[in-house]
Amino acid sequence: MKKSFYSLLIAAVFSLGSLCASGAEATAQAIVLKVKGSPTAIFAGQTQSVVLKVGDKLPQGVTIVTSSDSEVAIQAFNGAVSTIKAGTTVNLEKLSVTTSGGAVTKQTALLNLKVGSIVSNIDPANHNINDYGIRTPKGVAAARGTVYEVNVSATGAVQVFVTNSVVDFVGPNGVTVRVQAGYQVTVDANGNISTPILAPSTPTEGAKEVGDKTAGTPDFNPETNNNEPVSQMQ
Repeated sequence: MKKSFYSLLIAAVFSLGSLCASGAEATAQAIVLKVKGSPTAIFAGQTQSVVLKVGDKLPQGVTIVTSSDSEVAIQAFNGAVSTIKAGTTVNLEKLSVTTSGGAVTKQTALLNLKVGSIVSNIDPANHNINDYGIRTPKGVAAARGTVYEVNVSATGAVQVFVTNSVVDFVGPNGVTVRVQAGYQVTVDANGNISTPILAPSTPTEGAKEVGDKTAGTPDFNPETNNNEPVSQMQ
């Protein structure tokens, strides 16, 4: 009996050790950094929308809607700023942080873009733990440390413009197309992915490097990875 008890105890210890080693994932929240006009959000399980303001915390499952004269910038996770442009509907599909031994080993944000445009600025200093993606009706544009823009038209066509580093666009059939800095890729309404071509213009005007606050994103200090909320977009 004692032998069986000790065997079970040892097995439990090893199982606990394996769980700790693999890390614990917890849901996270996005933070509103800047607003222009009156962007709104509908929280999961609710039907009424609320007007967003700087400092609001947005849990996983929130749907953000911007009108033709409004936009909002959110911190999806530490070092990742998502600027949701006018005329956009996007759902915060997944927000999570994985830790192990008190250290962050992975930070995840998956934004489901229904229609409109999102400019994403992701600090490359944390590329080993960054897991960021924009889901579209035609696939996911994933990145770990870059500046890029994703557009979804009313017909479901998709455009991805990359300013820095690379973005992998993964189609519904699993085919991955890598888009380098200065290039763009398009996906038509039928799901056909184009070969990357040189972008006619930089989608994020003034972007010099990832983390540069002129890259169409809120004030972002790449040295501290700190996104400080400010009152209004100009």
